Amino acid sequence: MVKTDIESFKEFVHKHPELIREVKKNNRPWKEVYQDWIVLGEEHESWNQYAKQTEEKGKERKQEERSTAQKGRTDLTVGDIVAGLSKLQITDVQKYLSQFGSLMDAVQELLQQFNNQSDRSNQLPENRMSDYPSYKD
Repeated sequence: MVKTDIESFKEFVHKHPELIREVKKNNRPWKEVYQDWIVLGEEHESWNQYAKQTEEKGKERKQEERSTAQKGRTDLTVGDIVAGLSKLQITDVQKYLSQFGSLMDAVQELLQQFNNQSDRSNQLPENRMSDYPSYKD
């Protein structure tokens, strides 16, 4: 089976993970990278900066990315809350609270009906018989 250019390019990219980060970070199009790869070839020195790093540098980079991501999440969460509050409209809140109150009333009524039914079924038979008028002969 003969490798296609695309398959060879994919292997090349996997050997140069920094190239993937570069494309994502700078929005450099893959088409441009592919064309450079075709023109320059796989062995050109310009690709050295994108080659796999040593494990130590990779670990440091991952740790930096994690700490940056955690800081970003905290800021993002606070920002999301502020953005959400700024979009919040009082009339919408009142409407949702009213709907929630109506729902709670319906649930409460349903529970009361179940309680009343269970109270009736828990009565002893002789007590239930006294609920009905009986005729003595």
